[in-house]
Amino acid sequence: MTHLRIRNIGPLKDTGYIPITNIMLIIGEQSVGKSTFMKVLSFCRWIEKKVMLQKFDDIIVKGGFIKQLKEFHKLSDEYFKNGEPYVEYTSDVVSIIHKGLNTKTKISKIENSKRHNTKITYIPAERNLLSVIPNLDNKYKVSSYDSMFNCAMEFSEANTVFTKNNPLKLAFTEDMEYYHDGFNDYVKLQKTNTALLLEHTSSGIQSTVPVSVLVHYLCYITGMPSRRTPRMVQSDRDLDFSSENQSNRLNYYNYPQLFIEEPEQHLYPTSQTRLLRDIISQFSTAMKRTGYPGYVVMTSHSPYILTQLNVLLKARKAFGKNREETLNIISEECILPLKYYSAYFVTQDGQMKNMMDRETGLIKGEFLDAVSDTTEDELNRLNDIIYG
Repeated sequence: MTHLRIRNIGPLKDTGYIPITNIMLIIGEQSVGKSTFMKVLSFCRWIEKKVMLQKFDDIIVKGGFIKQLKEFHKLSDEYFKNGEPYVEYTSDVVSIIHKGLNTKTKISKIENSKRHNTKITYIPAERNLLSVIPNLDNKYKVSSYDSMFNCAMEFSEANTVFTKNNPLKLAFTEDMEYYHDGFNDYVKLQKTNTALLLEHTSSGIQSTVPVSVLVHYLCYITGMPSRRTPRMVQSDRDLDFSSENQSNRLNYYNYPQLFIEEPEQHLYPTSQTRLLRDIISQFSTAMKRTGYPGYVVMTSHSPYILTQLNVLLKARKAFGKNREETLNIISEECILPLKYYSAYFVTQDGQMKNMMDRETGLIKGEFLDAVSDTTEDELNRLNDIIYG
């Protein structure tokens, strides 16, 4: 299993060794390090992909890890002034160990590993820019390649799939579909047959359409030929493949990886539920098509997202008891093995707590009820004042 440990980066003091599962939720208060964890994880996955598409010799990156991490995810120098930064990442393909600021990073191949190709997209909280500034990838000016520019490029590639004759049904709402006409993005109200420019819609739609478009696109291209350069394909003859099938595998996107900051942005709780289920459903469909499970990592402030994740966990347990009745409540595409899921709470002191109950396989009640318990206590105390 893949593991990641982070020390002394931003608010994170020491996460411990965190297992990386296929569907992962990181929750906590503002500025505790949720996005920091996900940014470092996604960066390690980018490095892993680079290693998988090149020779499998050990690679030493001199002084580049922290610099590239800072540039791509726009992390300030303040993130690295609270002690010696340390990152340790291990998967079934590669091991990455970085310690210090201007020091070497050791990247090593895991023995007997089997390589594969993947499509990675990081969707930052600033994604509303994709909706309010058409063709952002042509207008976004930066001195270095960063996560927002990469997301803009991905979106401009993804939106071409959804045309007026092939629109995307937006699952987070009942009455809308999205399409791109080659120049502008539109949201169409199906009941009235009215099309609105995406930039003229509500904040919730502007924030969520990029998520929906990218999720559906990444899952759509899973199993399709990847955009490998001729040089990469030519170099395959020098790689340590044991069969032609292993070589061919790199020429296709085997699975998607999506990193989403705050999927619940500006959404009503019902829409949050629909969006989360749509994300899980799309990744489940892609997995069944290729045999490779994808990765969905999300940060959130929303207790509704956490509760909905618990609903899907319970659905898996109920599915084993009574398949037919469970499917009357939850679609089968949303019912995945319990081992695919994990949820972590980032504390104020920069550590991460596992929210999963080992015995039940569900999220612990203390995390689900924390906010409501506080509210109930305050209501009881106020009632005492009012009614004596």
